[in-house]
Amino acid sequence: MHTTVSRFLSATANAGADGGSGAAAPTAPGERSDQQALSLKDPVALYELAPEFVTGKTTPSAGNVTRLSYLASRANDASGHKATVLLSSTAKAGGGSGSWHLTAVRDGDSDITYGQQATGRSKVFTEPQIHAWYRLKNGIVEPLNREASSGLRGKRTVTLAAYQKLVHSRYADKMPGSAYDRKGLAGGFGPASKPSSPSSAPMQFGASGVVAAALAGGVIAVRLRNRRRSQDSAIMVNRT
Repeated sequence: MHTTVSRFLSATANAGADGGSGAAAPTAPGERSDQQALSLKDPVALYELAPEFVTGKTTPSAGNVTRLSYLASRANDASGHKATVLLSSTAKAGGGSGSWHLTAVRDGDSDITYGQQATGRSKVFTEPQIHAWYRLKNGIVEPLNREASSGLRGKRTVTLAAYQKLVHSRYADKMPGSAYDRKGLAGGFGPASKPSSPSSAPMQFGASGVVAAALAGGVIAVRLRNRRRSQDSAIMVNRT
């Protein structure tokens, strides 16, 4: 994992050198040290909307609104460049918690910044379809970014019950197995995260710079996408 994250930080640093207007040249093995100094912070739990809450199968309560999507750790290199390392869990056969595996690396650390705003009396979660972040406290939902404000239709706060109605209207007919899903249209909710095996290659990373890392060959190719998009609205990485 250290090598993969180091390569990502090196590649995105190269991509940012030209202002994001073009692709960085592939880095061949030996051109740059994969074992650069890297600081990996303690992980932060990131939560997202639970499908059962969206469909109305569960009541609007703090315990039902979200599901754990990732553990996220902030990575810093010697130059101060930041990235978010995302880990997903693979459940053991027969139930129980399994091991955690590297799922993705994102440029920047906005997701972690939001996740750290949770307290013992509040919960922070994302509505990934619109890149929105919210805080839930005492049954009240408040927006933490512009996308969340739009998601609440300009209101400063709404009750959790009112928020459930909003997301129900947006996504309830787009769940797996729905007519929307059968037509092959994009959007809605997918199943719970099922990360690929750590040995599978290549792994796909996403954010303002998309990095495809072929671990066996040691070659990193960078495609720049949406550089001007603010970090607080970084696109959620596609799950495998």
